[in-house]
Amino acid sequence: MKISYIVTSLENGGAQLTIPPVLACLRRHDCDVSVIACEPRDMKAAEKLDAAGIPYSVLFNRKRNKLTYVAGLVKALRADRPDIIWTSLSVATLVGQLAGKILGIPVVSWKNNAEARLYTQLCRNLTRLWVADSAMVATFLRQTMHIPAQRVMTWPLYCSDTSSFITSYWDDSRPLRLGSMGRLREQKNYTVLIDALHGFLQKNPQYATRLTLSIAGEGPLREELQSRINQYDLQNVVQLLGYNEDPKSYLQSLDVYLQPSLFEGMCLAAHEAMAMGLPVIATPAGELAFSVKADQTGFVLHGNTEQALITTLESIFSTPKLVAQYGTAARDFVSHKFSEQAFDQAGADILQHIKNMLR
Repeated sequence: MKISYIVTSLENGGAQLTIPPVLACLRRHDCDVSVIACEPRDMKAAEKLDAAGIPYSVLFNRKRNKLTYVAGLVKALRADRPDIIWTSLSVATLVGQLAGKILGIPVVSWKNNAEARLYTQLCRNLTRLWVADSAMVATFLRQTMHIPAQRVMTWPLYCSDTSSFITSYWDDSRPLRLGSMGRLREQKNYTVLIDALHGFLQKNPQYATRLTLSIAGEGPLREELQSRINQYDLQNVVQLLGYNEDPKSYLQSLDVYLQPSLFEGMCLAAHEAMAMGLPVIATPAGELAFSVKADQTGFVLHGNTEQALITTLESIFSTPKLVAQYGTAARDFVSHKFSEQAFDQAGADILQHIKNMLR
């Protein structure tokens, strides 16, 4: 089966960074797959594709409008026609859907979070099969987007690697190292995270030198977040690290991982933290609602996120042993639920469904 895998861009991001393992699985099951990006952006994902030996092309050297992308994709696919167009993220999905309609090529589309733009909702039936990256997103596709159950399948976009893990847990003998990885966008809710840290230290000034927070990532909110850090005089407590080239080393430097997101799909970064043996403090967004279990694998932020974060930090400082207890349980959980075998089987099941669909 020949697949053209369409992405919006080759920037650094969770969906783009899952391309190599997804395509490796498709190739293991005898698929010929190539990647087409509408635009380049920072091209950080291209490094991963090069390392994996995955061919890719970029339609345009800068951002264009969606109809221009459609015209460019139609031209490319007429020259090298696939059996399936497989799309990832909202813009690429719309572009792939319209190109598929014009060329009569079936479309398979990822859905990576429980949010839908208006055009995604309106064009939902141009996709023959929707692939959810988590159980939460599958529910959203069926109940909110009203996709029939037979046109929805789930492939959790995470395969655990527990070869590297925390060996020495925080026990309150040194400052607590908090951290998070993600694009500096509204979705990640980092503004509230900084507000909560400020509120915690206002309420508990004795911990001003007993914790640090780092955020690894770049994005449009960097200046706003730094301004907030300066406003609260947290420059010695909070660091914006920028793009991180070595996520594993970064996670190994932490004691507790934070994910206060407004919405998520699979949320790779938080699951990678769990695989490292870190307890996670998170909102019940996307797959995190199933993975971060209160009083077992981490701390769940219900209700007012800012106040819940303050209460959680107080719990950690009052009972330091929870860090090791929850971190160990988190690693055990993801190593079983998101094993290589489970990842490969989910991909194989979807491919078999697609083959049946094409008959």
